[in-house]
Order: sequence, then C-alpha cells, then structure tokens
Amino acid sequence: MPIRLLLPCEGEGVTLLDKMVKIRTVASTLNRRAVTWVQVSPTPALQVQWAASTFPVMLTVTHGCNADLPFNRDLSRNWCRNPDGDQAPWCYTTDPTVRWEYCNLEKCPTKPSGTTRPQPQEPSTNTQTPAERDCKTGNGETYRGPTSVTVLGVTCQAWSAQTPHEHSSFTPETHANKGLEGNSCRNPDGDVNGPWCYTTDRNKKWDYCQISDCAGLECGTPVVKPKRCFGRIVGGCVSKPHSWPWQISLRTITGTHFCGGTLIHPQWVVTATHCLERSSRPSSYKVLLGVHTELANEVSKQERRLEKIVKEPNGADIALLKLERPVLINDKVQPACLPEKDYIVPSGTECYVTGWGETQGTGGDGTLKEAGFPVIENRVCNRPAYLNGRVKDHEMCAGNIEGGTDSCQGDSGGPLVCYSQNRFVLQGVTSWGLGCANAMKPGVYARVSKFVDWIDRTIKTN
Repeated sequence: MPIRLLLPCEGEGVTLLDKMVKIRTVASTLNRRAVTWVQVSPTPALQVQWAASTFPVMLTVTHGCNADLPFNRDLSRNWCRNPDGDQAPWCYTTDPTVRWEYCNLEKCPTKPSGTTRPQPQEPSTNTQTPAERDCKTGNGETYRGPTSVTVLGVTCQAWSAQTPHEHSSFTPETHANKGLEGNSCRNPDGDVNGPWCYTTDRNKKWDYCQISDCAGLECGTPVVKPKRCFGRIVGGCVSKPHSWPWQISLRTITGTHFCGGTLIHPQWVVTATHCLERSSRPSSYKVLLGVHTELANEVSKQERRLEKIVKEPNGADIALLKLERPVLINDKVQPACLPEKDYIVPSGTECYVTGWGETQGTGGDGTLKEAGFPVIENRVCNRPAYLNGRVKDHEMCAGNIEGGTDSCQGDSGGPLVCYSQNRFVLQGVTSWGLGCANAMKPGVYARVSKFVDWIDRTIKTN
C-alpha cells in the first residue's frame, strides 16, 4: 500500500530521511483500522508544489520505484478521491489524531444504461471528532455506523439496490427512519442477533455483521452480573439467564447436549479432549451459544457447525474447536478471558463452574447452573486421603473438602472461571473426578495457563 506523508505546502523543499513513518492499514474483514510502523529508505530531496495551498501534499512512494507525484486528479476541493489508485477513495481528515482515512461510499448498483450518476454533495460542516470505534447498543436497532461488510467479509448490497438480490421488505422508502440510505449494516426489523444486510454474493441473500457492543466489550465482563452462588451444581443454584455468556453447549449433530465448553474468541471454543472421543470428524458436532435452557428454544440462540478440531498434541485433556464462522458478540454471547502463561491460582481462591450437568435430584435440571468453591493446591490434592498423586502439573483441583460441591458428567469440558481484576478468567477446563461431589474427592481441571502458548499459536495458524 502506498505510504502517504504530510508534506509542507507550496514550494518548500522536502527531504525524506531514514526514519520511522506512521501509516494506517486496513485490518482483516472487520473494516477496522490499525496503526503500523514501516521503515522508509533514504530518498533524494524532492521539490514539490501543491495547487491549493490549504491542502497537504500527498506523496506516493513505491518500493524500488521513482516517486509518482499524482497531480491533476480533481483535488481542488475536499471531496473523497482516489488519486493513487488505492483500494478505495480516501481523504485527509480534520481530526488532528487521524491523518487520513478511507471514505465510506456506497457501491453504485447495476442499472440500465442512461442513468445519471448522483452529483457530489457539498462537504459536511459537522466538525465533531469521529468516534474512536464502531459499536452498537443492545441489538443494534439504533446503529448508524459505517460498517458495510458481513461477518464473512462480503460487501453489503445497497438497501435501495435490487441486484444481485431483489427485495421489497426493507428499503429507504419502506423504512424511512431506519438509516437505509447507503449499504451499511442495519437492523430495521429489530433482529435479536444484531445488524445485518443484503450481500453482494449472489449465493447468499443476507447475512449478519460483526459489530461490537459499545459497553461490555472486554472479555470476562458479562452484562448480566452472575449470582456467584458459593454452592455447587450438584445441589447448586440456577444461574441468571445469560450471566455466563461464554458457556457453550457441545452437541451431537442431532442436537443432544453431552459436554460443555468455553468461548475464548469469536471463532474458537475450548473444551475437554475426552468429549470428542465419539468421533474425530468436525461434522459430527455442533455448538450452541446464547442459551440458558437445555431445550435451547431462546431467540438469542446462535448455532455453529465445526470447521476444525485441534487436540492438545501431548495428550492433555484440552482441545480447541474452530467454528465454521464467527459468532456475533453481544450481551448474551461473549468470550471469557485467558490467564497469564503458567499462572498458578492461589489455594483458597473462589472460582465457579457452570453447566447443564447431572444434579442428582437436587433441582434445576434443564437450566444452566452454577457453583462456587475454592481452589485446592496440588500438593494437598495429591495426598493419599484425597486423590493420591493422580493430579499432574498441568492440572488443578477445586471443590469443597467436605463434598457436596463439584461438577459432574454433563459439565465435562465446561469452564472453571475465577474472578480477578474485575473480570472472569478461564483457569480450568472440567476434566475428571472420582465420583461426583464426594468428600475429599475434589474435581480436576486442565490448567489453562499451561496451554496459553499452544492456544495462541493454534488460533494464529488456523
């Protein structure tokens, strides 16, 4: 991508020295901007003049080539233009913290010949500083931001256009106050899953857009505050709906719940390897998110097939599931935080397990339950009276010594989260135990901090 430098005006000599220059790049399919530092090689002094002294000079530098000075490209006004053949029109901004930015322009729909192009509008007089991030509130019905790509990176079709998809339900005429003037993502029908758009992919009429919430964006910070009941799933308490928004239900392709898991990334879930013994094929499973009941009949439900299964290579009881497409992060679906590498949770720390598992007649079957209990250091857990040396370094124990609180079969693969620095951190993956909620037999969990490097590497390379 060309490097743009802000140069002096009218007739001043300019020398490009060997220095670091800050430029802006486009980040993946989410249409967000990132800041990158690049090295600029020494270049001979150049004498540059700009026709309009009120605008900065734009210099395009291409590696191994002479500098191309693109004048005569209708740069006499402050309209969006593309003088250097970049991927989209752009302009210098009036925001002192943002040197230049792409313009959000609607793609012209295909129309019969003879139609006239709309004339450029006069520049806006709005001097308000642009928002630092694009985000939505609630289900995004009031969203009026610029995002105009789907979760898969496909450009949105203009709401007024009828190609490639004909439609009559949602147009600027039928919904005049819904912000349908361009091709940006909108939620004119109040869809619970958030903003969407018709797509320019002929094989996909419409799809959702990935737009973050304006509040509660960070991992491990649920919008609905959990009860944090210090009890147990076997005899524990029913959770507030959607108070553990990273909890997933791992199911057979026919819909039977058999294990839990934790959302750690919009497209990745962590679970236990032993949950995947029935089949090594991703097509054998699906993941449900945003549900509180095992029946999963809530309108907030999101369902994803699996694209890939990655088991921990050294045989530990932890595995990663790549979803076929990213989930929509909202107030009911949100990732948990990962711990620091090799972090050891102090003995006595209060942590929580969640799941739809066996309650052994104590009530709450069919709804998500929670239980809180303390971490037990491995030295104690491996005593003969407890688990007698069975717990490995990459595992951890948690539970009440007197019994009555533990996680059970249906909760395998589910999260053990601990509250730290105002957020919930995934410290354990429910793995195994001797019996269920038995005295002096605490539950055993894969210690997530031992696998952080593997998790990061797997996500980056897949």
